Amino acid sequence: MESRTQPLKLRTLAEGLPGASFRERHDRVIDASPARVWDALLALRWGDLRLTAPLLVVRGLADPRTGRRSMLREGPVVAVQVEPEARWVGVRIGQPWRPVPTLAPDPAGLEELRAFDEPGWLKFGMEFLLQPLADGRTVLTTTTLCEATDQAAHRKFARYWRLIEPFSGLIRIDMLAAVARRCRGT
Repeated sequence: MESRTQPLKLRTLAEGLPGASFRERHDRVIDASPARVWDALLALRWGDLRLTAPLLVVRGLADPRTGRRSMLREGPVVAVQVEPEARWVGVRIGQPWRPVPTLAPDPAGLEELRAFDEPGWLKFGMEFLLQPLADGRTVLTTTTLCEATDQAAHRKFARYWRLIEPFSGLIRIDMLAAVARRCRGT
């Protein structure tokens, strides 16, 4: 008798991008429960960023007139894995090194992202992970992973990454700080 097993559903960004050669991770302990941090994360708006909003405007990722737009719902990635109060994963496929970035159709999930192998593209994503601490606080972690589909795309993105990596990290740190401020109500 033939065995028919269902493929395991991928949950984490690392499972969707196992060959990622560009990565960054930032953590922040927030004095709030995972439920409160989750609500603050989902409520995060472009206008909440204090340090890096001008960088996003210059890159065309944000418009100062639309600071009320949701970062997670109207941001540079599309949600594909949402586990309330635990994990949020957003992904995209594109060519961000171009003056006007080109995007491929949005993958339906981490499995589709992982399977995409058309040359000339970058598969990328951002994950937020919430981990409760025993004292009622929460560790909020953001991870960014990027995986090129071929060597030519890898070389193009590597040049681009050298320019933007410090700013990318600063944006992530600013996002974590904005979530912490929302939790404090400031």
